[in-house]
Amino acid sequence: MKIGNDSQLPLTALQGALLTNEHGAEYRIHGFFVYLGDVTKVMVSLKGYDEEGEPTEGTVGVYLDSIKSWKIQLQGGME
Repeated sequence: MKIGNDSQLPLTALQGALLTNEHGAEYRIHGFFVYLGDVTKVMVSLKGYDEEGEPTEGTVGVYLDSIKSWKIQLQGGME
């Protein structure tokens, strides 16, 4: 199955997705937010994991456009 470049989904569908950066570090998407001073830049709240796969404390925010090269694994299930 191929997904077209013009496909759309709500940002909430990405919550819980597993992200892997260029260095192999893994994060889960915790949520999305914008600063009211510049609502054109979407921030992603990420939850990190240590080497044993345990969640780290707190979350970190990054701009959505800064993680374009990261891999994403969507987490969905059957109802």
